Amino acid sequence: MVTMGILNKLLGKKDVDRKMHFGPNRVITEVRRALRDDEGNPLYDEHGDVMYSDRVERFENFNIACSTGLDAAKDRLFNNATTQTIAEYIALTLNTAAPAAASTLLAAEITGSGLARALATYSVAGCTWGECILSKTFTANATVTAVVKMALLDAAAAGDLYFEATIASVSLESADQLTAKWDKITLS
Repeated sequence: MVTMGILNKLLGKKDVDRKMHFGPNRVITEVRRALRDDEGNPLYDEHGDVMYSDRVERFENFNIACSTGLDAAKDRLFNNATTQTIAEYIALTLNTAAPAAASTLLAAEITGSGLARALATYSVAGCTWGECILSKTFTANATVTAVVKMALLDAAAAGDLYFEATIASVSLESADQLTAKWDKITLS
């Protein structure tokens, strides 16, 4: 068996204690507001599509990796007996409690108003080795006040909580869009 120390010597590198890291990762939310008439109703173009402001409200922060997510990632990578699923669902919440590594679920998860947990889009465009991006654009179909956290989970309902992050408080009206993005999740 080749150990990291032997491999480093063969490659002429210093013997370094290497550890695999999974976060913290940058999270980004972007809000696009629908243009509205004097009565507050969304405006539509000649094709029937909602018209949006050119201005995008952008907020950045970092997530914490939750213990259940770290265990699931470890099992997925190294345990050939695992049945772990992929963390590919983004959820939003109004819950203001600080994210914690011990969290196992997203408290007060939003389940309606167009903001219910949804499958994220996976991308490696613009990423370097060991990075990926997961994102989802939600379109509100009702007024929702104070969306304050987002999470990455491995199931459409229930499941393991991998990451949790506080975002800038966002209130949305019908037709407003919120893009939740894990920007360059890093495994190093």
